[in-house]
Amino acid sequence: MPEKRRSLSEIERNFHTGPFSETLRTAIANSGLSLHRISRKLAERGANVSPAALSYWQRGSNRPERAESLRAVALLEEILELTPHTLMPLLGPPRSRGRWTASSTPLPTGAVWSRSGSLNRTLTSLGPQALRSLWSVSTLYTHLHERFTADRTPHRTHVRKAVRAEEDGVDRIIAVMHNEGAATHFEAVRAVRLGRIRTDPETHYCVAEFILDRVLNTGDTATVEYVSHSAPGTSPAQQCTRHSLYRPASALVIEVEFAPDAIPVTCEAFYTPRRDAPERRLGPLWIGNGNSAHLALSDPGPGTYGVRWDWD
Repeated sequence: MPEKRRSLSEIERNFHTGPFSETLRTAIANSGLSLHRISRKLAERGANVSPAALSYWQRGSNRPERAESLRAVALLEEILELTPHTLMPLLGPPRSRGRWTASSTPLPTGAVWSRSGSLNRTLTSLGPQALRSLWSVSTLYTHLHERFTADRTPHRTHVRKAVRAEEDGVDRIIAVMHNEGAATHFEAVRAVRLGRIRTDPETHYCVAEFILDRVLNTGDTATVEYVSHSAPGTSPAQQCTRHSLYRPASALVIEVEFAPDAIPVTCEAFYTPRRDAPERRLGPLWIGNGNSAHLALSDPGPGTYGVRWDWD
């Protein structure tokens, strides 16, 4: 009989998964087992997890944290015929209690972006609901991959996200870019189509709406991908990249790839909870043989995270 066990890398390659909830959902779908059948199999092994709890786990509405639940996750790897330690590493550390919740009031644009009045005007030029659309989803997982050219300028940013609706009737997400002196172009890649784009030539804000392939109600999740890129010769040399979170997330990865003949001398990560707060250094980052460095965080709180480097 052919081997059925699948590694995490194979699941991600074949089913386009991301954080724990999506990987679990994909593995359950691939197994052909119902949630009730999985619940019974867990009970037979001494772990009592209801079908409803399994549903919450795979939707991202809740996640296993108690000792009994974590034992059930290890058993799920067996029941779903995954290689050991496929699901467990995706859980990361326990969630912090008390300060932040997924439905926390989001940071205002002024806490994240400078000249936020101009950004808000650019956003509302998409329509009166644009600001609400910006905050109507929580980002569960983001992987941002930015490529730089040999002339040290940004060329292409690939963004992959898992989002969750914080209200009913969510049909779009909003992307905000700030490229000094650059002409920004957007492309839809997966599960979205490109809507309207607005640019402020004075402050260089560029905002775009991406229409989801289905309407989300509260608690529903979706995975999306899109790309932004700058026209050649329109961007100045850049020494950092940033990504802002308006609400806490489950995971954030910022990856920066450099041209082989333009590798920085040093690279480090940083964070600021608000635009006017002191910046915190998160430590040096290693630039590997693939000419890239990355920052990977579990359960990041709201604020701006980035990678900075020195060319000389």
